[in-house]
Amino acid sequence: ILITVINAIYPINVSTLHKVCRSIGEVDRLVIFEKGTFVQALVEFRTIAHAAEAKKNLHGCDIYNNACTLKVEFARQERLNVKRNDDKTWDFTQTEDFGKVKDEPNIQRK
Repeated sequence: ILITVINAIYPINVSTLHKVCRSIGEVDRLVIFEKGTFVQALVEFRTIAHAAEAKKNLHGCDIYNNACTLKVEFARQERLNVKRNDDKTWDFTQTEDFGKVKDEPNIQRK
């Protein structure tokens, strides 16, 4: 689904939207981006039924009292391509450190 957050006066991140969406069903992937003055997110649910349920139940809801109103519609894209887990993108089917650069090995000199 495509979520547009209207009147986003509070920060919107993966944790916030995951908390809202997981009340409907299992979320596989989530990508947040800004488009003009709006915050938008693509959310890939585990099933199409959960996506339909999210559209039905979340459209018009506020994340916070009188702020961050959700406009929910079906997205054209069915599967999201997430390259790393951070505050704007997350693949819940991967481990938490998915896509992060590993620290270089600590070489000890003698």
